[in-house]
Amino acid sequence: MLKLILSRLLQGVMVLLIISFLIFALLTRAGGDMASMLDNSRVSNETIESIRRIHGLDRPLMERYRNWVTEAARGNLGHSLVLQAPVWSLIRLPLLRTGVLAAVALLIAWTISLTLGIAAARRPGSLIDRLCSVIVLLASSTPRIVLALLALTLISSTPLMNVVGPTTNSDVGVLSIRVIPPAIILSTPLLALFLAQTRVAIRGALDEDFIRAARARGAPERMVLLRHALRPAAGPLITIFGLSLGSVMSGSVVVETVMGWPGLGQLIVSAVETRDIPLLLGVTLAAAAAVMAGNLAADILQRLNNPRLRKD
Repeated sequence: MLKLILSRLLQGVMVLLIISFLIFALLTRAGGDMASMLDNSRVSNETIESIRRIHGLDRPLMERYRNWVTEAARGNLGHSLVLQAPVWSLIRLPLLRTGVLAAVALLIAWTISLTLGIAAARRPGSLIDRLCSVIVLLASSTPRIVLALLALTLISSTPLMNVVGPTTNSDVGVLSIRVIPPAIILSTPLLALFLAQTRVAIRGALDEDFIRAARARGAPERMVLLRHALRPAAGPLITIFGLSLGSVMSGSVVVETVMGWPGLGQLIVSAVETRDIPLLLGVTLAAAAAVMAGNLAADILQRLNNPRLRKD
């Protein structure tokens, strides 16, 4: 287990270095920087060049990247060039809000998927099984932005607008009830994936010989399902959980922007628009680190669930 953790941490460091360099290089080569975003009609070229020198924007790419990596290794993600504040202080609360949004979305998706998936697996060809097929089709084929706009339209036409509607208040609580609508939207594509995999995994486990043997011994159906079928079915479900974390973080950018949830998504859009490289690097690395931590947790759960993997 220790070998797995150390290996994943080393891989994570390499991934973070690659991601940070790509962001640094792509934004630099794209043209323009924070200083060029200023209103040129009110700011002279001399002032813009002076701002570039003060923030080191006139230095070569590799020199700026090397300086940033050195400071990041010491725990200093730098200062936002636009907001003039430490990057960590700017991303701390949005990171927590996005984490809560992702956790609620995963909870919604897994709760519905396990409930419907187990029921459909136990009754192939039944009404609930056909209903699950329709849910999977609709949830997987509808883009999140369409769902978000539809939800926004419905909410704005009801008295719920002031309770769960979008907010421009960046001080909204991390555990605010306003997280529910964007979480439902974010969970919809996940629901299609989880439900399809749960139904297949449980149905495959119920067809195994050891399940027939347990039933032949007179074991109650609930015990057969919870004690004998869920464990072998959990393997692919844990894998899907790990793979879905990247989709959750990327999907949150669209959902948060449309639904007005002040998380990392809105911060990423703002950083890209203003060419705020330190802020964008901090946000991206925080999101990537969260995804890798989730993948590590999925790997650990996979080995705890499978004794043969535990020996590796």
